[in-house]
Amino acid sequence: MSEIYPIAVPKWGIEMVEGTITTWNKSEGDAIAKGDEVFEMESDKIVNVWDAPVAGVLRRIIAAAGDAHPVGALLGVIAAADVSDADIDQFIAEHSATKADTEAAPAAAEKAAPQQTIQTGDAYTRSSPSVRRLADELGVDLGTVTGTGRRGRITDDDVKAATGSDSSAPEGVQVIPLSATRKTIARRLTEAKQSIPHFYLTAEYALDGLLAHRAKLNETGSVKVSVNDLLVWSVAQALMKEPRVNVNLVDDSIHQFDAAHISVAIATDEGLYPATVRNADTLSPAEIAEATGALAEKAKTGKLTKDDISGGSFTVSNLGMFGITQFTAIINPPMGAILAMGKASQQAVVREGEIGIATMLSVTLSCDHRVIDGAVGAQFLATLDEVIAAL
Repeated sequence: MSEIYPIAVPKWGIEMVEGTITTWNKSEGDAIAKGDEVFEMESDKIVNVWDAPVAGVLRRIIAAAGDAHPVGALLGVIAAADVSDADIDQFIAEHSATKADTEAAPAAAEKAAPQQTIQTGDAYTRSSPSVRRLADELGVDLGTVTGTGRRGRITDDDVKAATGSDSSAPEGVQVIPLSATRKTIARRLTEAKQSIPHFYLTAEYALDGLLAHRAKLNETGSVKVSVNDLLVWSVAQALMKEPRVNVNLVDDSIHQFDAAHISVAIATDEGLYPATVRNADTLSPAEIAEATGALAEKAKTGKLTKDDISGGSFTVSNLGMFGITQFTAIINPPMGAILAMGKASQQAVVREGEIGIATMLSVTLSCDHRVIDGAVGAQFLATLDEVIAAL
């Protein structure tokens, strides 16, 4: 290795713009072997592990766990034990200054760009990019700010305090910073809602046949099948009969799938995870139950991989277990549609002039009008009704 090796935020995936360190597996002063797991970082709803590409000593940790940093930001330094602290400090300052020059170049080229405070030196290395941006916006020289964070790190509140502004919340209000997952969800859903021309179609299905079929499956099967598992199975069969809804929009092309890779929305305390049940059209309801259960467990324990949450061709979101009767959902790009399912309930229905009782389910299909027309979406819902009725 060279004498000093920078640990910077890697780019794990095309859409990754920043990451948040969840855990440092090593402490300052620890020996590092090539391949050691040095830290874990959350980005785009999944946690990645950074393996050391070189051997040495973890001489400096710059980024504390919980802080978000853009791709390329300096997080720490690996160096040989005999490299002096002064050399480490100089390396950090030069690395940060070089990155700052790179980031500032496009802004400097813009006409009438606002005057920015030049942030350099030790204060620069003790602050995150977001803190430096805030300092620029407020015109605060970080060199005059005392850091109250870990190891003298400068925080947002330190910068705001330097301007005399009060960053505290009203009495009785708890301030909860957005987690990396919540930030990703907020960014993606905002982009989806703003850029995708949604339209919505609602239908109602009688589930009495499906419920009777479920009871028979659970009498003999070792795996308990839920109503949602059977509905996912039914959606997969309907997608094979109406593949024009089983699509992604990628750049200016429609990708129509031969298999139903159904993204199942799994709710956790950290947010909603669209975990993918692959080839659901070839699975039995019991196999779908096993696959969904395994993905739900991984979501709750933070073990989902990029492969687990990508590659979906259609999304199903079910809030019926929470007592919701009907809702509309935001499309998860690049998929072309999402089906929102509410709670099934017994209702009075009229069939052939006679009043009876049936268990009815309300569903709403959100479609991307760029790739799915209204008639196609309606045909899919009609096909789904036929699949469910045949059970």
